[in-house]
Amino acid sequence: MVARNEFDGHCTSNSACRCSLIGNMSKLYTANCSNLGITQVPITRPDVVILLLQHNNITSLTTPFCPSLHNIDLSYNKIQNFSDGAFTNLSRLKTLNLEGNYLDLDENVFRPNVFKDLKALRELNIKNCTSKRIHAFPQRIWGYLPSLQILRIDVFSPTQFGRPFRRLPSLTELDVSGIKGFCSIGALTKSFLINVPHLEIIDMSACKLRSFAADALVTQRNLTILNISYNERLTFASFENLSRSVESSKIKVLKANKIHCTFGIGTVIQVSDILHFHNSTLEELYLENNRLAFVEKHVIKFLPPTLKLISLVRNRLAIGLYLLEFNLFLGLEKLDASFQFISPPFIEVRDAFYCQNPVRICKNEMDEFPLKYEKISEKSPISHFDPIISLPRNLIHVILRGNGIRTYILETRFYPENNITYLDLSKNPITSFTGPLQGLKKLKYWDLSECLCQSLTTFFFDYTKALKVLRLNKNFLGKNLENDTDGETFKNLVNLEELDLSDNQIQNLPVKIFKNLRNIRSLKLKSNFLTQWNVKIHHMRNLAEIDLSRNLLRKLHGKAMHSFSELLKRNTSMTMSLAYNPFACTCESKNFIQWSFQNRKYILDFQNITCTLDNGTRIGLQKAAGFLGVYCTNYQIVTFLISSLIIFFVVITITGLIYRYRWKLRYLYYMTRNKYRLSSPLHKDTFIFDAFISYAEEDGNFAMNESIAQLENLRGLQLCLSKRDFRPGTEIAANITEAITKSRKTIIVLSENFLHSNWCMFEFNMARMESIYTRNGKDVLFLIMYRHVSTKTLPLSMLALVESRSYIEYPADPQGNIVFWDKIAETCSKPL
Repeated sequence: MVARNEFDGHCTSNSACRCSLIGNMSKLYTANCSNLGITQVPITRPDVVILLLQHNNITSLTTPFCPSLHNIDLSYNKIQNFSDGAFTNLSRLKTLNLEGNYLDLDENVFRPNVFKDLKALRELNIKNCTSKRIHAFPQRIWGYLPSLQILRIDVFSPTQFGRPFRRLPSLTELDVSGIKGFCSIGALTKSFLINVPHLEIIDMSACKLRSFAADALVTQRNLTILNISYNERLTFASFENLSRSVESSKIKVLKANKIHCTFGIGTVIQVSDILHFHNSTLEELYLENNRLAFVEKHVIKFLPPTLKLISLVRNRLAIGLYLLEFNLFLGLEKLDASFQFISPPFIEVRDAFYCQNPVRICKNEMDEFPLKYEKISEKSPISHFDPIISLPRNLIHVILRGNGIRTYILETRFYPENNITYLDLSKNPITSFTGPLQGLKKLKYWDLSECLCQSLTTFFFDYTKALKVLRLNKNFLGKNLENDTDGETFKNLVNLEELDLSDNQIQNLPVKIFKNLRNIRSLKLKSNFLTQWNVKIHHMRNLAEIDLSRNLLRKLHGKAMHSFSELLKRNTSMTMSLAYNPFACTCESKNFIQWSFQNRKYILDFQNITCTLDNGTRIGLQKAAGFLGVYCTNYQIVTFLISSLIIFFVVITITGLIYRYRWKLRYLYYMTRNKYRLSSPLHKDTFIFDAFISYAEEDGNFAMNESIAQLENLRGLQLCLSKRDFRPGTEIAANITEAITKSRKTIIVLSENFLHSNWCMFEFNMARMESIYTRNGKDVLFLIMYRHVSTKTLPLSMLALVESRSYIEYPADPQGNIVFWDKIAETCSKPL
């Protein structure tokens, strides 16, 4: 006995072997020593029960195996012979695989006592071990294998299973397939398997079978699974004898894939081929890759009612009357008729030169069949086309993918009692999904991918409310979905859990497109042309997966990020795929980059997602988050400072301009309010007053007494004075501008009081503006120096008048007064 710690912690004497526990709770190990190039079997610890030694260079078994082993795999080594006691004490061994060695199947190698200790062996594989074409297996070794249930062995002759095989009472599975190994049977007769009567599973695929005897399998009463695939010479002509042979068995699965040559005229199944299957217990029938083009009328009636699955993949089925009998498959649950008329691989072209099957005719005469089938063979009640498609009542799965069906799906009604839950119409050029399809009330899985569809109506899914999985990927539905602004397309799919719209050339999706998909768990939109994501998804409380990879997204906007954040709060197991989008590393996308970094544990393959800087450099989002955080902050500060300076200078400039032209602006404002033209009215001489007297309140005696007496009473001038002539109820400024405009001159009674009066200065500046902008530069102002005023206190505009001597001083003597008033009257009088 080998101590547990003898190998320094390894489970074998070879440290290169990989040791692993069998299950989480087990204390037993698997020692995987495969593909190491070793030449000797390593010693194993007692807790190792599985020893894998396949694909090595072991030539002999000289080292004894540990008695605790349950499974030994020595396949594809270089073993040529067995030493004495090679399998001694392996009383617990259940599986022994010797496939692919150099072991001749004769008694020189398989000596009588070689397996004497393998009382518990259940599975033995000695396929692909010899190059000799023997006619009999070793005879005496089988008596030591009472527990053997599965035997995998090569066959070189239909007479190899002799009487010694009767000593295997537990043998229930026989694998003589030529796919891995060698098998040559030719004509199968009753004698081939007569000595192994307890078989339940027989695999005779690729065994060069050419014919079946009618009683070839009558001894196999327990037969449940029969595989006769890849016997191209067998053809459907063998089915009549085959069906007779298994009529009394318990057969449930028949695999007859590729029992016809790859090339040639399409073949047919005749009623006589399957007549005896009617009373069998067959549940699954595989007829794939058989060049089957037609099925005779009434064939379906003779298939057993127990049939649940039919696979007709890669045939050449044409439309015929047999389709009208399809609803007679009362027990059928699954039909797979995919890839009709698909060209075979080019490597099989060579078969056309040496493999040709006889041409079969299609017969529908029923009189030749025995009377016991008369009731079954009555004419079908379906004799006309019914617009309602009738389906077998138990049919659940229908797979019709890749058949080149070029059509539109128009309004269609299915028989209301159908139970179809799985429908695959993918890889068919169905260019328009018009519909609706009524009667598919239980449909849960619908695959319409790769149909090249360009049109999808908003009512196509109106009667498929039970749908849970809908695949529409690899179509051209972008325009249809973009135009559905009200979200009518998927409005009735309230139970949908998975929706795949990948690769549909979608550029934009309306906000409400998924408004009723409350139970959606997986939403795939990869490989489209989406530039933004504005779709409402906040109602998708169960969303666990969303795929937006391989689009044209440069960032996610605020509303989108908020929606995803709310979903992530509710479902912490949610994942997002955003890879292969041209994300931009700019300050505009800073919020998105930082948001993605914060939620990186929910974003698949986040470490490999990149974004592009302005200079074209691509960096990872993780690096971009830190970079933009610093760069954009500094950029924002600089931008703020520059903007502030620009605004400051603009404000200063505007303020300066307003201050400089303040009197002009005020003048224009009041002139506009008074609705006067800016052009001068002098040419019409329409002035109402000869002069407007502008004076300070403290100088009122001069204006009200002396001016009126001297200018109005004695010299006939018409004066405008504020206290007398301003209109009551009118704004003072408006009265002033109106008085200046209606007066030929404006007389300024200058004094210190005048300079300290705001209204006086307003009157002065308004008169100055009137002179400049309305009177075309003609002098309007007449300045009277009523009281001496220092030039230092005068404003610049008034100082210019004083310095140009455009003023007159008020005299103190009587003689001077006469000249003073005459001068004023002359200046203000209407010119002749």
